[in-house]
Amino acid sequence: MKLLALIALVFGSAGAALANDPQWPDCRTCHQVQAPDGTVLARGGRAGPNLYGVAGRPLAGDAGFRLYSDGLLAAAQTGARWTEGNFNAYLAGPDQFVQNLTGNAAFESGMHVALRGDGSALYQWLQDLSK
Repeated sequence: MKLLALIALVFGSAGAALANDPQWPDCRTCHQVQAPDGTVLARGGRAGPNLYGVAGRPLAGDAGFRLYSDGLLAAAQTGARWTEGNFNAYLAGPDQFVQNLTGNAAFESGMHVALRGDGSALYQWLQDLSK
């Protein structure tokens, strides 16, 4: 019983910390963070890919998500990964990021929200969560 309470406290604190991040409300409209065992660590929508494990994975790398844009799929063909730099560049201008990687000015990312400010804290939280 004490172990379950401790687990709830740890996961509840992590979720609360992210939920209180001023950047998360923009993200949770389309994304959630769900561990491989099905535990939802941060509630959100499902119109975008699950952000669990995003740190370091290839672009368009959530095998469970089937609605990636043609632009993001083309960008993934470059072999790019979600590094902190790429994550921040994408959040600052999703379409521009995809266009810069592919060289195709007509491509769109599929994400229509740009994050104001630096996404490094969000990236670090997602990276730590995936360890």
